[in-house]
Amino acid sequence: MDVQQLEETWALRTGAREARLVAAPHVPAALSLLGIVRPGDRLVAFADEFADAFARGFDACDVVLVGEPSIAAFTAASEGFDASFDAEGPHLWWFVNSIGGFGLRVPDLRALGRAAREARALLAVDNTVAGLFGCDPLRLGAALSLEALDRVCAGMAPRKLVVASVARSQLKRHRVDAAAECAHALLEGCGLAKLNLPSDEAGVLERGLDSLDTRMQAHFDRARALAEYLAANEMVRNVRYPGLCSHPDHAVATGILEHGFGPAVEFDLIKRSAGELFDALPGEFRTSPAGGATTRLSAPRGKQGSTVRLFAGTDNPLVVASTLDNALRQLATL
Repeated sequence: MDVQQLEETWALRTGAREARLVAAPHVPAALSLLGIVRPGDRLVAFADEFADAFARGFDACDVVLVGEPSIAAFTAASEGFDASFDAEGPHLWWFVNSIGGFGLRVPDLRALGRAAREARALLAVDNTVAGLFGCDPLRLGAALSLEALDRVCAGMAPRKLVVASVARSQLKRHRVDAAAECAHALLEGCGLAKLNLPSDEAGVLERGLDSLDTRMQAHFDRARALAEYLAANEMVRNVRYPGLCSHPDHAVATGILEHGFGPAVEFDLIKRSAGELFDALPGEFRTSPAGGATTRLSAPRGKQGSTVRLFAGTDNPLVVASTLDNALRQLATL
């Protein structure tokens, strides 16, 4: 497949009007490179992990970061801005993750989509963690869905890729969705050159799409098993996983997410740092590529912090749990 065919295939899978591939390290960078958020626009974002990326990548825009992925927070941050769905703008953007932020929050995308249109805002969703398999932001009301393709490529892509998908503008009773139509016009006129994708990269992506559903279900199932193990482990605390009843967005997640509750689990160590845990674990837990077969751990608040985020691979969760248990017991004796 060439780039055009890959984009058409992705658009078909997402039910999108069109899709664009971008070489970028993460979704905020891809959104900046697309150039559809223009000078004079206001960008309201719940994106605590990417605060620096928003500050650097959208310096000609009015960027407002909110502390909650709620309608009230986005509406308050949008006050006083005269937004338009006309292609010339000015435009009001709302940006959230389908699963994301510290605590792996799950916003109510249906409610946000309705509220965004009432505020004449374009809702853009970073769907990287849940993935297309786990969430369909365009169906739920987003005008634009963006996803980093590490997991789609099974961690095998030579460089970071992001795909942006635009919602279809035709609604029931022949009504046109002005937000989706505006997003389409902006993407059509963005001026970003078509991505040059060598045949080896295209092959990785094509093969990844063929096996995506099976692999993603494995990621989701193993994440649930590991979340339940961690929730019962006396050596950790505050396990955050949308599938646990203790998660603040559990009720929303059951209506937003599909096939499970995503591949990620977050937890806090007791009196130990993430870096100390990493030192006690085999190196592959840190060095394996994102989205690959091996379970991967990271420190979203830095190695000196106590928070650890786990992205489940397709490896045996019993082996992963045993390895984690040994490392945690080792830390407890220090």
